[in-house]
Amino acid sequence: MTSLQEMMRTIRRAVRAAIAARASRGKPVPRAVRHAGSVRMVRNTSKKRVMRTHPDDEPIAMELQEWHRKFNDERFDGALDPIAIRVSRGMRSRLGHYAPAQRGAPAEIAISQRHVKKHGFAQGLQTLLHEMIHQWQDESRLPLGHGADFREKALNVGITARASRAVD
Repeated sequence: MTSLQEMMRTIRRAVRAAIAARASRGKPVPRAVRHAGSVRMVRNTSKKRVMRTHPDDEPIAMELQEWHRKFNDERFDGALDPIAIRVSRGMRSRLGHYAPAQRGAPAEIAISQRHVKKHGFAQGLQTLLHEMIHQWQDESRLPLGHGADFREKALNVGITARASRAVD
């Protein structure tokens, strides 16, 4: 065997080992496509990564979902659509986030698990209301942001217009 053939064989072994190691950790494995005797990695771009609530945080998410329904009835006159609410363990610099529907993915509200654990559920509810105002902006076809319409609606629903806590 030539030096080049040995090198290619070593690379193929390393790629196979990396794929096997990734699969053993439960991570998605890219499809390996054989082409002209070499291995080429092809990423599956047909599906976007779906973020989910950690199973341990499901009770918090369910409670937030119920509060969304209550707040919608009490403070938004039932005008908001039902929406998925997710508790995020990955949020490091935000208390919450509203993501409008796009590219086939439904709209969602995410609340930081770190924020709820550190500052309490009552503060998490204030964050939920804040994100619900962004939902209201989106469904009312207003620009998303913290402008005059956001500040006015925040006063109407009974919260301050700005985040008053940092995520630590």
